[in-house]
Amino acid sequence: RARAETGLKIGTEVAEPAHVEACLDFGLDILWIGARTATNPFSVQAIADSLRGADIPVLVKNPMNEDVGLWIGALERLSNAGITKLGAIHRGVGSSLEMRYRNAPAWKLPIELMRRMPDLPILCDPSHICGKTDLIAMVAQEAMDLLFDGLMVEVHPDPAHALSDAAQQLEPDQFFEM
Repeated sequence: RARAETGLKIGTEVAEPAHVEACLDFGLDILWIGARTATNPFSVQAIADSLRGADIPVLVKNPMNEDVGLWIGALERLSNAGITKLGAIHRGVGSSLEMRYRNAPAWKLPIELMRRMPDLPILCDPSHICGKTDLIAMVAQEAMDLLFDGLMVEVHPDPAHALSDAAQQLEPDQFFEM
């Protein structure tokens, strides 16, 4: 219904084969694997197996820890399953340190992925890096300065009533201004 009303493409995160099956049944346009799922090679393989034969773009968020090999492994599992429309999303890494961000930007991680997989499109998710709206534009600009291919930014018409991550969601006018 959202696609019919807005003309926008529709995508969501998948964490298990049942999610993939539902998304394919409903004709979603793009899927992504989240940071926690990307950390588990068994989960990624199960998702890859359920996507075998599908012609849908799939993005993989970086794992929660700073491990480019684990990130590449997830991408390779999908590629080996025949997924040809692959991309990556950098959403920062978890840290126990007190800092101004929700997740440490850890820019060297996506830069190393760019070096190793130069043809792979890479997006930045400044919403998850920042965890709060006042830093998103600055981090988004940093990502574009580092030659990311695009951004994944959370936008909500009424962030205070969002079902999750309200503090990191821009209102539409903030998004357009950025």
